[in-house]
Amino acid sequence: MAIELDTLEQRIIGALIEKKLTTPDQYPLTLQALVAACNQKSNRDPKMDVEAYEVEGAIRALMDRGWVSRVERFGSRAMRYGHEAGSQLGVDKADLAILQELLCRGPQAPGALKTRCNRMHPFESADEIEGRLADMSVRPVPYVVELERQPRERHARWQHMLGRHEQSLGVATDHEAAPKVEADPMPAGVPAHAPTPQPAAPYSPPAPEREPEAAPERAPAASDDDLALRVESLERQVEELVERLDRLEGR
Repeated sequence: MAIELDTLEQRIIGALIEKKLTTPDQYPLTLQALVAACNQKSNRDPKMDVEAYEVEGAIRALMDRGWVSRVERFGSRAMRYGHEAGSQLGVDKADLAILQELLCRGPQAPGALKTRCNRMHPFESADEIEGRLADMSVRPVPYVVELERQPRERHARWQHMLGRHEQSLGVATDHEAAPKVEADPMPAGVPAHAPTPQPAAPYSPPAPEREPEAAPERAPAASDDDLALRVESLERQVEELVERLDRLEGR
């Protein structure tokens, strides 16, 4: 039986996995903290802007299906929430880190996943991640699928299979289809097969022949994976600076 998490449910599960692995002292999350995690600008694609009541409704649906549990912390009035993805899927911490990235960042290649997953779980190589992806793709209910490699991509990307996606990759939506161009009607009395008369071009003497110039060498264009990793590195540096400023202000 296929797993059907909608877009917001996917983001909630991914955010809970991330916070448990990266900030365990703040986990489980309150409703407001979970809303902020869903709307987070870094490490998210696509960006979201959801309200508390939307997240609360999705939490209830996830609790009914056993994906989220409610946790009461001693001395705290606010209700907190944790994920049950590990028990639902039967995977370990390493697989959860990979699935978190696919849930919150969309399809990615093993090399990009290695760099981004290291903050949650260290992997020795991209081959290790690819092996885990391959194992999850051949389960009775596959959790991931390898996508066909696109132009300019060095390695194929992988996509999770835990629910529907906003748009199927490689398939144009209705608003992306090429617009239809209607031909101008033929003037009255002109047969449909008659060629359209063209004005005579003014005579100009032929230009003297020139030897072709060698095309300048161009530097190879950076691949999408390289650009994504550079952006990821900059995002991490910004997050570290923000955390340092928060600690300084706290002192």
